[in-house]
Amino acid sequence: MTQQTAPQGDNLFHVVLRGALLPTAVAGILTSIVLAFFRGVDGGVAGLIGVVIGLAFFASGLFIVGRFVKDTTEPMLFMAVGMAVYFAQVLLLLGVLVVARRAEGFDSYAAGIALLVCVLVWQGAQMRAWRRARVPVYDPSSDPTRQVAEKGLS
Repeated sequence: MTQQTAPQGDNLFHVVLRGALLPTAVAGILTSIVLAFFRGVDGGVAGLIGVVIGLAFFASGLFIVGRFVKDTTEPMLFMAVGMAVYFAQVLLLLGVLVVARRAEGFDSYAAGIALLVCVLVWQGAQMRAWRRARVPVYDPSSDPTRQVAEKGLS
């Protein structure tokens, strides 16, 4: 029997989503304020747009994978859904960047800095949330040393 690591009825991906969303939003807003101070109002607005793009990119990926992958013990399903979602996200992000580049008066430098801050904070917060969720990396019932110990053959 596999030990339950997440709270009952709670998807591990949603636990990670909640753990990474708030720190990234706070860091992004603070970055946008700093950008507004150094690059003007246009830089602050572009920074906020970059934060929204970053949050939407990462949060949608975790949310969608969490909706489709209910059984986290199936690595092939997890990888297939994860790669399909990531591929779709990259294509969508490419379209957003092409449209944003053509926008008149858009400070792409400020948006890029805010997006980079969001990427770094999201990755750190996501790693912290995964560690706190205590996701098992193997099935305890398939551990040969445990099976031997349970049979009393050690």
